Amino acid sequence: MSEYLSIGATIIASLGGSGAIILGLSNYLGKIWAERLMATEKANHEQKLEYLRVQLQKENQLHLAELNNGLEIYKQTHLREHSDKLVIYRATIELTAIMLAKVEMIVLQYKRELSPEEKEKFEIERLKIYGYLAMIAPQEVMDANDVFVDQLLAIVFDGKVTSWETIRTKLLYLTNSMRRDIGIDKSDVAYNGNR
Repeated sequence: MSEYLSIGATIIASLGGSGAIILGLSNYLGKIWAERLMATEKANHEQKLEYLRVQLQKENQLHLAELNNGLEIYKQTHLREHSDKLVIYRATIELTAIMLAKVEMIVLQYKRELSPEEKEKFEIERLKIYGYLAMIAPQEVMDANDVFVDQLLAIVFDGKVTSWETIRTKLLYLTNSMRRDIGIDKSDVAYNGNR
């Protein structure tokens, strides 16, 4: 290394003052050349960076659109499912009220059996309820329905005697499990009357 420095110093010394001027000029030109190279590199870098930025922005917009689409589909599906549950649970309550009115008025109040036509209608309504619930209800609601319907079947077809309070308690259990499923209110409703 020291040999290179001594050779460089010998060349500069042999050229004299003009060597210093050449060295200064070459230093100045080297600086300008380096700045131009840096400017070119910087421009290329900025161009590549802008291209990557645009590509990333396009990809982000595409992914965001896909996510929004998926979210909208999920939301619509969830709303439709919730709406279907409301319709089916309302139909269940209506059919249950019809069945229960027959049991209360004919069997519990007058202590007589349902006619064969009434039993057939009772069975059709019971099976409709089960079919409706089986389409959308979770197992908790199905279990509550089974407990309630089993009680009614025992009364109507087996002649079992029970109190109105027992039937009402089982119906409230079914109603409360449906309420929990659709999220209307997580607290249970209770009968606070005197009957």
